[in-house]
Amino acid sequence: MSTKQFLYLYREVNPYNIPVLREIVKQGYEVTCIHETKKKLVPYNVPELKNVTFYERKDFDQVSLNQLVLSIEPNVAYVSDITIPMYNKAAKLLRKTNGTPVIMGFDTQWRGGRQWANVITSWFRHRLYFSHVLIAGMRQYEYAKRLGFKNNQILWPLNSADVDTFLKVPLSFEKFKGHRKFLYVGRFANVKGLKYLLEAWSGIKNKKGATLTLVGNGPLRSKLESYDDVIIRDFMSQEELVKLGAETSCFVLPSTFEPWALVIHEFAAAGLPLLLTNACGAASHFLINNYNGFLVNSNSHEQLRIAMEKVINSSDKKLFEFGERSREFAKSITPKMVAYAITSAEVKSI
Repeated sequence: MSTKQFLYLYREVNPYNIPVLREIVKQGYEVTCIHETKKKLVPYNVPELKNVTFYERKDFDQVSLNQLVLSIEPNVAYVSDITIPMYNKAAKLLRKTNGTPVIMGFDTQWRGGRQWANVITSWFRHRLYFSHVLIAGMRQYEYAKRLGFKNNQILWPLNSADVDTFLKVPLSFEKFKGHRKFLYVGRFANVKGLKYLLEAWSGIKNKKGATLTLVGNGPLRSKLESYDDVIIRDFMSQEELVKLGAETSCFVLPSTFEPWALVIHEFAAAGLPLLLTNACGAASHFLINNYNGFLVNSNSHEQLRIAMEKVINSSDKKLFEFGERSREFAKSITPKMVAYAITSAEVKSI
């Protein structure tokens, strides 16, 4: 029996894609991955993987890409970013020529407005290129339905943290004794709500020795460095974040717009209480307010301040229980689940 083929048309391979690719290979597929290597502040070097061949998107034009995907004859294909025209055209070709199941990755929440144009044109765009849609969570389901995908064409989950890596963070009662350390990880950009986080932090009258660490980089870095009582650190590898998570009491993400935010899954797996805004798409899956953390409205430094004070004044026992519950939520999505969700598009209904 010949080896099955899987085609992965991706914008940019990240560390959390690698466990998924390994799981797809375990299912008996040979993987062809076309992606883009971006110049990052902390570049990610894609590792060599058995039965996975990586190509750079810059090395293809539309004709050569079409030739490659047709020669592969994939059993199933996945397009991570539908804003890349050459990927969409290749997807259309596979659908028309071979009837290949082609999945679109989808983390966009339904907000209405301009999105109605996509709904109206879905028969000529999304439905023409793609047989299935792979969604991040419940907030993406409504949009997928409006685009015309049937229930059996909507797959889940879209992505997963490298859960096993972040489960290595020790979770013990002693972790929360005697200190409260808040951690933010992400871009230093306005959409991340850092303005509201710093206003909230400055408004806490008695921090009781609590600290705030911001990990990342971006256009707001120089402004953030003007705060004497805030620790600024550069982007880190996952292994470095695991070590930092072992020293942290609460993960906070104050975003004003966030389709999903995989980082929430990572630090839920690390066993941290979560403090999130309702703009974070992943909050609906990984956080229940006052069960494993606190949910606040976006664009509100006052609600953030109150929530941070709740963390500071919570008992060690309560925060430890929050951390345990976060870790249980994190186990509900794994790279293996993502891999099987993708390849399920090839499986005929029984």
